[in-house]
Amino acid sequence: MTTLYLETNFFIGFAKNQDKDSKLLIDPQEIEQIPQIKIVTPAICFMESFSVREDERRRRHNFTEMLERQINELKGNIKSEYSAKIGRCLQTAKLHNEAMTNDIENRLSEVLKWAANNVELINSESSILIDSLNQQFIPDPTDNLILHCILAHAKTSSDDRKVLLSANSKDFGTKEIKQKLGEAGIEKYVASTGDFLGWWKSI
Repeated sequence: MTTLYLETNFFIGFAKNQDKDSKLLIDPQEIEQIPQIKIVTPAICFMESFSVREDERRRRHNFTEMLERQINELKGNIKSEYSAKIGRCLQTAKLHNEAMTNDIENRLSEVLKWAANNVELINSESSILIDSLNQQFIPDPTDNLILHCILAHAKTSSDDRKVLLSANSKDFGTKEIKQKLGEAGIEKYVASTGDFLGWWKSI
């Protein structure tokens, strides 16, 4: 059995369509081609995904408001031959921005519903929280807690192979963190779903 650990960036990457191969993991027909795999994630990753979604909402809303202000200003500049053309372009950008917001919302909902039914959750027990407070392996406290959840689970898992998938190589892909992962029995770190699938086919 192989355990594949996911952290928040997988869910956000799927929502924003940044990891083109991530859909292969949530497609039932595709995942059947990867036998004896168990997918695991810290429960806190769901909460962090919601926080990232709220930040994205705010950014998209602020962008829409900025576009609306510019569109209104252009409407008052009737002497410029370019005002109407620019206004139409900004109106199109506003519509695309709203469509992108909805797409991110829908895709995040899709991947979280998939995870709820197919992914084993690691709960943040008090001992894990205390370890994360006492041992700051990653500067960001949330990512540090996520790492400790994964390390604690890996140390008690008897699965043959363990892999961590995270696009956040700045925090999870450093030499020091890879060493911590190895000490916990996680033999491989990959930055994308494509990298994981390539590794899987090679073993």
